[in-house]
Amino acid sequence: MRAQIFNGRMANPAALPNVGFVWGAVAPLKSRTIIDSFYYPNQRDLDRTHTAEWFQKNHPSWMTYECDRKTPSYGYVYSWGAYAPLDTSNSEVRQYLLKTYIEPALARGYRAIAFDNVAVVNTDKRCGVWRDGQWVQQFSGKARDAAYAQQKLDYIRWLANEIHSRGGLIALNAKIDPLQRDETRALIEIADIWVDEGGFSDSCRRKVVDDTWKFKRNLIEERGDKAYVSINYTCSSFSSFPDNDELSWIIASFLVNRTDQSYLAVLPQKETGKWVENPRLDPPVGKPVEAAQAAGTLLSRSFERGYAAVNISSREPVTVDAPPGTWRDLSGQPVSGQLTLKPRSGLVLLKGGSR
Repeated sequence: MRAQIFNGRMANPAALPNVGFVWGAVAPLKSRTIIDSFYYPNQRDLDRTHTAEWFQKNHPSWMTYECDRKTPSYGYVYSWGAYAPLDTSNSEVRQYLLKTYIEPALARGYRAIAFDNVAVVNTDKRCGVWRDGQWVQQFSGKARDAAYAQQKLDYIRWLANEIHSRGGLIALNAKIDPLQRDETRALIEIADIWVDEGGFSDSCRRKVVDDTWKFKRNLIEERGDKAYVSINYTCSSFSSFPDNDELSWIIASFLVNRTDQSYLAVLPQKETGKWVENPRLDPPVGKPVEAAQAAGTLLSRSFERGYAAVNISSREPVTVDAPPGTWRDLSGQPVSGQLTLKPRSGLVLLKGGSR
């Protein structure tokens, strides 16, 4: 089943065939079959009129800075500016976010709150705050900081408790950090819905291979029945959708790891909010008939009407035998016999020439 990443640029935002989750729905869908979510930028103020200057005037102790003690720790800067970074260890800040954004969204009918850019890595270079004219240093400002990771986990656990107590779900666009595995695991465990923006394409940077691919698989397996959303940004535009090799890698990786609550999104990074119409994103493989089978760097899985295999090695090719019978790949080409999977490549087969 597919995921839709924002839906505000669709002619009919509620027309979502075969979609089970919407990240950042423009309005509550109030659907029994689709989990809609209200977008919130994590530890930043969603109100763009509340600039750094506004906070310095109205709530000077609420905003966080880099270690130079003067640069707001924005982390993300956009064409229009940046969301003001807030000190989420501050109880006043937490209550402000809860009462201003989270409670109203749940009251409107959203089933989940979607928090963006959540990580145990200090990507924003947060260092400290000014309180009563005195500098209070909270973190080292370095990317990996145990104090920062623990504060983030405390904040996210608090959010989850507050959202759950109001009948909602918490969705986290949570980034994995292979160098902080325990902290990453603890963060993702909190989420009712883990939104994996790196997916298997990793925005075409080709880093999700070898041990990183295995770590991601372990995290998906450990979640059991909890929802998993795989977002895969492509290097191409809508007019030149991913070639068969890249799409096969993405979809094969997804299918090998798929659970009953797994959702797939494949789209160009600058085209969020639009509907991607492409039948290859919904290969009719049917239900899995077995768990994934592993042999070295090759993982494979059989389905009622399909077969998926993936070579997670970044260096070595592997061979695999196509299952007995008549098969075609995602591009409709017939496939049989022994096949070679290049490093970082996947194979999706459909029975009887189905497309």
